[in-house]
Amino acid sequence: MTPHRSSLVKAFWATLLFGSVPACIKLIHVDSYALGIWRLSLAAIGMSALVMAQRRSAAAVLAEVRRHWQVFTAVGVCFGLHWLTYFQSIKIANASIGSLGFSTCGVQLPLLGWLFGFGRPGWTALVGVALAMAGSILAVPEYTAGGGEALGMAVGILSGTFYAIVPMLHQRHAHLNHELRTWAQFVFALPVFLVTAPLADWHPISTRDFWIIIHLGLVVNLIGHYLWVQVSTELPLTLTSALGYLQLPASLAFNVLLTDERLTAATWLGAALIIAGNLLALGTNKQPPIEAEPPVD
Repeated sequence: MTPHRSSLVKAFWATLLFGSVPACIKLIHVDSYALGIWRLSLAAIGMSALVMAQRRSAAAVLAEVRRHWQVFTAVGVCFGLHWLTYFQSIKIANASIGSLGFSTCGVQLPLLGWLFGFGRPGWTALVGVALAMAGSILAVPEYTAGGGEALGMAVGILSGTFYAIVPMLHQRHAHLNHELRTWAQFVFALPVFLVTAPLADWHPISTRDFWIIIHLGLVVNLIGHYLWVQVSTELPLTLTSALGYLQLPASLAFNVLLTDERLTAATWLGAALIIAGNLLALGTNKQPPIEAEPPVD
């Protein structure tokens, strides 16, 4: 198998792993608060093990935390708020609405990037924002426009906003070790959910829910992230960016197969408009704002 083909195989498996997340969140009989605590705890333990496997001592990690705690806190809090609102959007509406709302993060990047000092967005980015907004409205069923789906879409878009901030923080502080920044992303996100612990329903989990938590907390977070980092390292950034757009249709396919959702033609058209908006906003002829960071759901 050629190196290029091998990278595409890794991208395929990573896309499937990330695409399975919304359906799993909808299927699991664990509320958003408890799910976040379980998933982040497993991710934090797994990432800590990976950091230690690189022969980094606990003292060295703590020294880095003391020097850069503001950066790590900002990354973790934004990522934690992204997960909290993402889980809520899926629970409020459904897996597809949550996926579509979150997928607007790409068109939000140029606007937020302007605020962060990454340059003024061009007209194509603004057209991309308009397309994504139209797609978001179109994807919400008319007969529930004032109900759970509309609220879920709004919360999902807010989740995309929080996530769009994360790669900008990573890029602004790219001089820091990548693995440590990824470790901090999970570890410093955990307090966001710990604050909500009193609101969580801590009923005993079933065997099925246990394995879904393992899948979300370890398989997706660690294996999916590891594969995507390899893909983004081995393939051109333009191709990596294009492959990232396949995660939305993969999510919608899993939602139909696993949760028995019925997607209308309007939903698929809305998804197409959101993807087209992302392509225009981010562009495929230049380095995308999200460099080697996977859209970790």
